[in-house]
Amino acid sequence: IQGTIRPHAIIILPNTSGMELLLTYEDEGIYIDIYGHFTKETVLQWGEMPASVAYLQSNQVMGWGDKAIELRSVETGNLEGVFMHKKAQKLKFLCERNDK
Repeated sequence: IQGTIRPHAIIILPNTSGMELLLTYEDEGIYIDIYGHFTKETVLQWGEMPASVAYLQSNQVMGWGDKAIELRSVETGNLEGVFMHKKAQKLKFLCERNDK
């Protein structure tokens, strides 16, 4: 990537004893260990550039974009759900509360 990179979230992957991470930035995410080595060839690719990204307890990552909210598997990066919306809002923080 040339120029400025817009980071979203650093997610500690479950069942890795804190040794593996999902780094989300721009419109993608990569899987690395704490030493900076790639742990998966898979790249998480968002359908649109998210303004905010959050980890959910259901082992999903949620990205809030201008037109949709995408739910993707933390383990594989596969799309698991999309919620379309009409009103674009920029959120400072995106998180879950009480399993919602």
